[in-house]
Amino acid sequence: MDENTSLISGKNKETGQSVNGTGCKVKVAEGAVLMTITLERIAFYSLAGNLVLFLNTNPYAWTSYNAMYALLYFFGISYLMSFFGGLIADTLLGRFKSLLLSLLLYLVGYLFLPLLRSTPHNIPIHPELDLPKLCKLHQSPYINISHGLMDINQQKSPFDESCSGLMFGVLTLIAVGSGPFRSNIAPFGADQVKGESQQANLTFFNWYYWCVNVGTLIALLVITYVQQHESFYDGYLSALICLAVAAFVFLCGSCSYVYRPRTGSVFKNIFTVLCEACNKCCRRRKPDSGFGDNAIEQPSSCLDHAMYRYGGNFQEGTVNEVKKVLKIICVFLTMVPYWMVYFQMETTFLLQGLHMNLNLPKESTNVTVDCNPQNSTGNDDPDDISGKPPKLVAAWLSIFDIIFVIILIPVFDRIIYPRLAKAGRPMGFVLRVSLGMMIAASAVCVAGVVEHYRLKSVYQNDSMPCCRHTVQQKIGHTVYNAAEMSVLWQIPQYALIGLSEVFASIAALEFAYLMAPKSAKGIIMGLFYLFTGVGSFIGFASMAIFQGIWFGPYDSGNINCRLPCTENGGKFDIKLKCHLDNYFFFLAGIEVLGLLLFLFVVKICRIQNEISAVVRQKSQPQLISKRSVTERLKSPVSLQRQSSSDISVT
Repeated sequence: MDENTSLISGKNKETGQSVNGTGCKVKVAEGAVLMTITLERIAFYSLAGNLVLFLNTNPYAWTSYNAMYALLYFFGISYLMSFFGGLIADTLLGRFKSLLLSLLLYLVGYLFLPLLRSTPHNIPIHPELDLPKLCKLHQSPYINISHGLMDINQQKSPFDESCSGLMFGVLTLIAVGSGPFRSNIAPFGADQVKGESQQANLTFFNWYYWCVNVGTLIALLVITYVQQHESFYDGYLSALICLAVAAFVFLCGSCSYVYRPRTGSVFKNIFTVLCEACNKCCRRRKPDSGFGDNAIEQPSSCLDHAMYRYGGNFQEGTVNEVKKVLKIICVFLTMVPYWMVYFQMETTFLLQGLHMNLNLPKESTNVTVDCNPQNSTGNDDPDDISGKPPKLVAAWLSIFDIIFVIILIPVFDRIIYPRLAKAGRPMGFVLRVSLGMMIAASAVCVAGVVEHYRLKSVYQNDSMPCCRHTVQQKIGHTVYNAAEMSVLWQIPQYALIGLSEVFASIAALEFAYLMAPKSAKGIIMGLFYLFTGVGSFIGFASMAIFQGIWFGPYDSGNINCRLPCTENGGKFDIKLKCHLDNYFFFLAGIEVLGLLLFLFVVKICRIQNEISAVVRQKSQPQLISKRSVTERLKSPVSLQRQSSSDISVT
């Protein structure tokens, strides 16, 4: 019995457990997996949702862009480790043991977070008491340049910030734990689904994504409020408890899980096929094609030279699976611009929100006018500011992204998609991703427009470009010079990101699982998250490129900079104006180019045909065992079965 047949029915050869299991066990297993996902997302976004604020405020007082670099670094490492986590699961430990190990590392890393902020906001901070001997805090949380000009091209390194070594170490440990969990929990949960119909997989991934967003909603709604208005210590401690409960729930479901055997490394075969095909393709001589019945069949691509019938050493099914993997990678590459846009929610969107009015619309605010803002590039000394902290939390705006996802997923899953399919007009992968990319581009365009008018609210008089009109908002021990413009204007950009997720992100996740060979689902899911991490790192690099052009140095959160702002003979000399709006428009352009590249790759690689073939194959599993050997060798289904077996052996 080949690998695919053993996954459709019968018992696992290693454990003796029924692959499909009883209905009750399947429900228990799925429930445990979905509950674990929900609790883990609470812990993850309790850190990611407010990390920029945590680092940007006292006592650490990192510059705003270095704080965003740290978050993008965390996202990048986490998603890169997803790939290696999938590889380890498929080749060494299996998914269950890999998930246990990742949860253990996750917990160890999270234990350090309460120690990094052991003092509540309402208690005066004494660095020597707050973090004894763990790291070195800089004495000055903000910079005064009133006694001289500064070099606008000089940027403070993230590794020069307070406690940077300890901070990056903790972030790395948590990222190493969260990455493998992310890549393995989705395919492990899909393994629990009874049967392997397309509708069953679609339903699981919709509810998987729904649980991800429920956990994220709780983190952003509850934990971030505790962090901003009470203390980061209490917020991180609550998240640590959720993570511990997640590990406990996952262990409790172990008696009901379906355990797939590890399949061995497929990359060895993939690289061997690629090397042989390239070698033979480069050395080939154009053969005599012959005429009529004597015509010689020519390889349709360079990879075909690795097949037996063209003088290679691999079966046709194995080479076809390598082609499929390469097509999957090409699709993932085209989605990198989408992930660049997606990660703006926790970075630039959050920073933009911190510089908007966080009070309720009907509340009165005191606007201060400062016509010499270059004397302080950072935020003001909180001891000089009186008043109550704002009632709204900047991270709460991400909730509108989550709300849209939570509401729209059941609507699309239960109403819209079934009705479109019944009408003979199903919304396929290509259409869903294309819509998602267009909506994501619209989201950053809206963010750019909001930022444009936010800056107009700060600098209201063009004849006096150095006069800044701001509302001084006290958050913990840090004061942000915010525009009078309400933060609620950010709702559309977050909502559009949520709508784009419903189309593009879920479709890509489903595509990764659906198209992957059965012996490499963990690795392909890891590749999906690997390219997501690449998007985070490219976002990191793009921000660094525009440092000193659209972003100013030496600020502790102030994105309103105009440096230096000096008057000379009635004219104002301004060498640098911060323009976060230009960066948003740049991202929109990159996303449009990504969409065009995606459509080109889909057409060249015939992705929709590949998906249709896999769906047809999975919808008729009962016909496979009834076919004769001759029929199976001629069918696309046999190629899938044969290739999966070939790749998993060696």
